[in-house]
Amino acid sequence: MSPPISIDGTDITGATIDGVDVDEITIDGTPVFSAGPPPSVFAGSDDNNIYAIDITDGSQLWSFTTGDNVESGIAVDDTAVYAGSNDNNVYALDINDGSQLWSFTTGDNVESGIAVDDTAVYAGSDDDTVYAIDKNNGSQLWSFTAGARIESGIAVDDTAVYVGSADANIYGLDVSDGSQLWSFTTGSAVLSDIALDDTAVYAGSFDENVYALDISDGSQLWSFDTGSFVLGGMVVDDTAVYVASFDGNVYALDVTNGSQLWSGINSGNSINGVAVDDTAVYAGSSDNNVYALDVTDGSQLWSFTAGGGIGSGIAVDDTAVYAGSNDNNVYALDINNGSQLWSFTTGDNVESGIGLTL
Repeated sequence: MSPPISIDGTDITGATIDGVDVDEITIDGTPVFSAGPPPSVFAGSDDNNIYAIDITDGSQLWSFTTGDNVESGIAVDDTAVYAGSNDNNVYALDINDGSQLWSFTTGDNVESGIAVDDTAVYAGSDDDTVYAIDKNNGSQLWSFTAGARIESGIAVDDTAVYVGSADANIYGLDVSDGSQLWSFTTGSAVLSDIALDDTAVYAGSFDENVYALDISDGSQLWSFDTGSFVLGGMVVDDTAVYVASFDGNVYALDVTNGSQLWSGINSGNSINGVAVDDTAVYAGSSDNNVYALDVTDGSQLWSFTAGGGIGSGIAVDDTAVYAGSNDNNVYALDINNGSQLWSFTTGDNVESGIGLTL
């Protein structure tokens, strides 16, 4: 992000002068400072592109073309958008115009979540490897090779990177060098999102269970059997873990012991992305619907029907819910009632994560 505007050391960014926002300074009509891009939604498509979309009206800000489908997570910081492609690369793109800052080549498709911290971008590949990539120049900092492909979400904190693998393991890796701190073995592939709080790591498995693991050593705190594959969204707040299951339900599980607080939707179709705020849990389903469920009891608040399955991640801000569909569109839905605010059409299915800047 560009530096703040200041006068005599006082930050005046976002202030107004004669009713005009101080977001840009010009000299003889030439901008010498810009407050950066407008609030944006970022999504990838199976048309090989990564898109930046104006959050207010759904207009395209920019696009960047990779060499294959974009189905990875998307991470965003103040300066760049990070995403993977099935052309085997991880890309860093300038947040303002989508120009390529760098790319990093792995040995296979990149369909994992993407995480970023102050120093590195973390991504997994179908070459069985997790990579830490210098966020400034795209050079490799370290790598860790698991026993099978990496397509799970990736989470990071000050000490470790947490990731699942199709080798049935959940790994805690030292954030500084990628060395294995611990691993926990489930009964099948771990391809779900990864959620964290201060004490635990939460992940789902194709063995139909959700696991809560001690963040320090990977020991099991509890597990919950959903009755079907757990390979989609997972988010956590102060009271519950919210889990998307292939059985067509979203489950709210007590963070302390894994007991079921409620389940919702029961669509009979797989649930994919999940997001949560103070009032609702938002989930996308292969039955073509985005659902809003009351966070306290799972009752349905509203639903929105797209023209295809909702296979993307779900993102939410104070006004809208954002989701991608296999009808090729990204949708912004009113957070209160699910009415469509806008849609943006790509050239193919939208099955990536959804990134936001506000």
